[in-house]
Formats: sequence, C-alpha cells, structure tokens
Amino acid sequence: MVTTAYTISERELLAQEIRRLLRELGAGKTSGVAYDTAWAARLSARYPGYGFEESLEWLRRNQYEDGTWGAPLLQYHDRFISTLAAIVALREVGREPRDQRRIKRGEDALWKLVGKLGRDDADTVGFPVLSAALQQEATQLGLDVPLPPIRFAEPYRRKVKALLNQPSRAWRASTVTFSLEALRHSLTDDDDVLEANDSVSVSPSATAGYLLHYHNDRAFGYLQQLRQRTSTGVMPALAPIDVFEIAWSLSHFIRVGAVEPDDPDVQAALEHLWQVWSPKVGVGHSSFFGVPDVDDTAAAFVALRWGGYPVNPSVFEAYELAEHFCCYPGETNPSLSAHVRLLLALRLCDDHPSYETWIAKVLGTLQRFDENGSCWWDKWHASPYYVTATSLFALRDIADDLARSRLKWILRTQNDDGGWGYLDESTPEETAYCLEALLMWDRTVERIETSILDAAAQYLSAHVDDPQYTPLWIGKSLYTPLMPVKAAILSALYSYLNWD
Repeated sequence: MVTTAYTISERELLAQEIRRLLRELGAGKTSGVAYDTAWAARLSARYPGYGFEESLEWLRRNQYEDGTWGAPLLQYHDRFISTLAAIVALREVGREPRDQRRIKRGEDALWKLVGKLGRDDADTVGFPVLSAALQQEATQLGLDVPLPPIRFAEPYRRKVKALLNQPSRAWRASTVTFSLEALRHSLTDDDDVLEANDSVSVSPSATAGYLLHYHNDRAFGYLQQLRQRTSTGVMPALAPIDVFEIAWSLSHFIRVGAVEPDDPDVQAALEHLWQVWSPKVGVGHSSFFGVPDVDDTAAAFVALRWGGYPVNPSVFEAYELAEHFCCYPGETNPSLSAHVRLLLALRLCDDHPSYETWIAKVLGTLQRFDENGSCWWDKWHASPYYVTATSLFALRDIADDLARSRLKWILRTQNDDGGWGYLDESTPEETAYCLEALLMWDRTVERIETSILDAAAQYLSAHVDDPQYTPLWIGKSLYTPLMPVKAAILSALYSYLNWD
C-alpha cells in the first residue's frame, strides 16, 4: 500500500491546505505577467507619481538573457507578444541609458522568434489584432520589428468590423473588447466599455489602453487597486476570474471526494456561482465579464448540480451549432477542452431529450480533431496534458477507444523525474492532471502500474509548496490561475493518499 509512505500529520497538513483554499475561493487571482505589466508601465508618463513607474522597473528587471519577456517555459506567441509590448513601453517611457540596450536585445529576439510562431499549437488570445497594432506602434516609435504571420486574421477582422460598424456599439457584449488596447483609437465619447468593477473586460492591459486614450476615474481606480496589491509593479493577466476559479477548483475536489456539499465553505462557493448563473446562457469566467461561455457554464453546471441546485441542461442549447458547440458566440476556432468539459456535464443529463444528439455531436468534434490518435491540444492551455487527462474522466464508458489511446499517450510520456511536461520539463500542474486521471482509471477501469503512480506522487509532494507555478494557461500571454492549479495538485495528492 503506497499510503504507508505518508504519516497522519502529512494527511492533516493536506486537509488543512484544502480547507485554506476553500476559504479563499472567489478572489479570482491570476499570476503577474509581462504583457499587462508593459501596458501599465506606459501609464507612468500620463500619470507620474502614481506608482506605474514600478511596472516599468519590473520590466527592466525581468528581461531574459535571450532578450525576451514572457513565461519561463518557451511558447513562441507568448514570448513574441510580451517582448513586443515590453520594448514599446521602454521606448515610449523608458529614460535610463540602459533601456536602449534592452530594446535592442528585444528587437533582435523578435526577429528570431517570428519564424517560429508556427510551431505553437495555439496562438495567444487576440494575437491577430494585438500584434498588428503593437507592430504599428513600434514602427512609429522607430523600432525595427517584424510583422508576424497571423492565423485567423480574417475572422478577427470580420469580428472587429462587425463591432465597430454597429450604430450603437455593444462593446461589453463582445469578446473583441478584451483586446481593447489595440482598438482604443476607434473609441468614441459615446462608447460604454467599463464593467461593473470599473475594468475593461477584467483585463488590466485593456484598461490601461483605455486610460492611454481617455482618462476615467473609475478605470484608474481599478488599476490602482491592482497595483497596490503588489510591491513589485507586476500586473495580473486578468482580475478577477472568480467564477472560473470556483468552478475549476471545485471540479477537482468533487472528482476525488475531497469535499461535501454541506461544508459551509463549499456552500458559500456554490452560492457565489448560483448568484451569477443565468438559466439561458450560464456563466462566463468572471462576474464582471459580459460574455458567457460553454466551458465555464459546463464546469459550473457540474458543481451546482452536485450541490443540489436546480440547473437545467437546456442551458447548453445557447452554444449548439450545426456540427459542434461553440465556446462563445462568434469564436474564431473551436475549443476541444470546452467539448470535453461539456461532455462531463452531459454525463449527468441522460434523461434530457437532446442527450444522445449532444453526446454524438461532442464525440464527432473530438474525433474530427483527433489528428494523431494520442492526444489533443486546446486554445486555452499550452499543454495537451490538460485536455487529454481531463478527457479520461469524460470519455470513460462512453468512448473507450478514444479514452484508451489518450491513456496510452499519458503512460508513455512520463518523465524520469516522475512528472509530466509538454514544454520540455515537468511541471506540478501537468503532473497533477495526469496523476488524478490515472488514479481514477486505476480505481474504475483497470490497474495502472504502481511505480508510475508512486513516482508521480513523489514528484508532486516535492513541489506542492512551490512559491509559484509555471504559467501554462493561454490568455493574451501565458498565465497561471492560482487557485485552480493549486486545487489540481492538492486533489491529485488527496486521491493518491486515499488510493487502495
């Protein structure tokens, strides 16, 4: 029995960590990122003395040796857009003599990165419009930077054109607004872009872009609050992602039986979801973001149904298209992880009239995108382990052929250190997804080799208290949703400790 490797005190510590996380759910925190920090740094000239100089100083201290900015593990779109935003900021507001050397190194790095963008499995969010706008700004500032090749450029142009040509622009109902910093010069005095928390689409960079074009006390206050939460000047990728944080964290704990519906902290989290739930369209990733999506809706549906709330699966009708389900209306390309998460929700709805039709549509989509018979990639995450491991829970007993091929890929790609990692080194997050899925398979389908599970648990135990986790989630740049990642790690270890 592997559980003898853990003492009672270690079990108690794990339980305490889960309890602490449950109490903190709802803040919706994400990691700091270079991209949004660069946009905040540009405000230092417009608002001198208000602390945005700290963001500029953060950029100076966090350039890599190769001249780039971005997440530690290399994803080319992340490094490209982060570096481009950083050198534009340094050229626009930097005054130190060494800033010019930083800019030159950044320029050189961009020319090396531009030919490698096609190697990424997915672009960062808004890359077509953001990279084009930043490249134009860089050129106007006298920088020598390449114009990157852009996938999905035409669909983005159509979305932007459709929004800007509206007689009364519905900015807060469009996902395009998340990239407002690239479109700020198209704003008019009549445009209503601020959410109830005074942000633009819960995006610090979009809000900073808005402030570069228009002063607004409310938007300024939103950024000031974020700035005051850190002593370094680094800005988060999104703020807040409360709905996403709660739904994803609970999904891990529910799967492994680590929580009960009558727990007061769990009840508070579920009630938070219920307060923002719409019977017609579900939820989005934040209480302050105006565009709902099927991914967050499916995750919240599972949690709320488990908690005894009267959610109706007819909510998924809002996302059904002819051949697949959209993550949100007007999206550029389908999300496979959204289909997997929807399948998890549909497993609870076998009495719904559309159950068989919807199951077939989801499976048909997954099969069409099954390019190599081993794993899937997704546009919301840099690692295929995220969607592939989650799919084992969704596909079991529904499409065992697809599930077994994913299982084989996971088993054959474990690293020597016991972990898993797609971007050349193991990470706790990816390892947690794989261990959680393998333990489920071992319990419910067939035994998994003990040494595989032991090695993964040992790797996770060594990294559970890491001060920060590798950014793998795809926004405008790579970031970490702090609580969901921690919840995945704690849930995997909880499941392992209760393995028999």
